[in-house]
Amino acid sequence: MTDIFEGLSDIFKALSDPTRLKIFSLLMFNDEDKLKVIDLAEKIGISQPAATQHIKILKEQNLITLKREQNSKYYYINRAQFEVLKNIINQALDSSIMRCSFKGKCSECPRNKSHKFKLKNL
Repeated sequence: MTDIFEGLSDIFKALSDPTRLKIFSLLMFNDEDKLKVIDLAEKIGISQPAATQHIKILKEQNLITLKREQNSKYYYINRAQFEVLKNIINQALDSSIMRCSFKGKCSECPRNKSHKFKLKNL
């Protein structure tokens, strides 16, 4: 589970920046428009190079994806990764209310060894 916590930590770091969280939210609730870097930059009120840097960090965590059409790149939320993330967070919250039988030795806990959810890039 340590790897999962490290992966979650990296994702939370990526989402802890207000600008990246705005980009993520825009993409999360955008089902109709095709959004390019310039579109995201304009909607948030930042420069295109700044938007590109934030997008790079979100892509590194596999939170967003891009689709190329002709000479344009359009960005979308990675819904599959988002569902995995939601499941891991929900499972962690559920586990947090249970008493630990292994006295905090996570490496001995069978739940950590057979964790059914995996984040990409771990």
